[in-house]
Amino acid sequence: MDQQTFTKLQELLLQGEKLAPEGGHEFSGYNAKMQGQYLIWRKSCLDVITKIGEKATHLREKITKDENGAYFYQNSAQLILEAVKLSIPLAEAELKKNSPPPPKPAPAPAVQKPLPVQPKPAPQQAPVVVKPEVSKSEAPVPPQEKINIAESVSSKNVLILASSQTEQQNQLSTLLKEMGIDGVMFQRGTAENTVTGFLEQYPTVKYAFYIYNPADINSAMFELGFLVGKIGSNHVCCIHKKDDAPPKGLPGIIYKEIVVKLEEISFSLMKDLKAAGYTVTF
Repeated sequence: MDQQTFTKLQELLLQGEKLAPEGGHEFSGYNAKMQGQYLIWRKSCLDVITKIGEKATHLREKITKDENGAYFYQNSAQLILEAVKLSIPLAEAELKKNSPPPPKPAPAPAVQKPLPVQPKPAPQQAPVVVKPEVSKSEAPVPPQEKINIAESVSSKNVLILASSQTEQQNQLSTLLKEMGIDGVMFQRGTAENTVTGFLEQYPTVKYAFYIYNPADINSAMFELGFLVGKIGSNHVCCIHKKDDAPPKGLPGIIYKEIVVKLEEISFSLMKDLKAAGYTVTF
């Protein structure tokens, strides 16, 4: 337990006091819009409480045993906030126990008698040198410095491929927008060309989401394989419902399973996008 961890715990307390009232009530729905922010805060609280040690184990278990803890309900957020408050005095005790003793004062230096001051000789004046004046026309002109500006272009686009307008497609587009990332839509059957030609228009796309449904079985293997070859291994994520599992076994594909809504995997999607090199501003 160090000072940096204790400071982080205090910051999480302040963040939770603002975040907890924003959660939805358990019986009226949860706050889906802020689900990702809540999950990041919840994980940070668990990590810091773990660092306190065995004295805080019961507080950590209190959070992990909450059945609704993975969803942003007001009750779940309040439970985490109370655990953080109770962990602060435990963290203070650990911090004092691990703090090094104050250093011993250094011994006073021995007092030396001042040496006799020798008189300094009078300074000699240097001869004055008069430089000839140079007219502006004759003055040398310094070479102009060259400035090299390196421009870096970072992609903010990801591909969203679906066979039809779905609720998952709309939820994914909204979530990406909140992260500061633009979702480029390709809807099979309505686009002017195939995904192979469509992707040529967006050369900076380095990640793709494939929203699968059972009607895609004839084209899924080809399109997923093409995306892996074009964008790269582990940069293609296939999202599907639990009861509509796609054919698996194709290397380089990340599979994400949902039961009801996309918010169930929002935190996992943020981690994958960061690992792929995207800047998430959520």
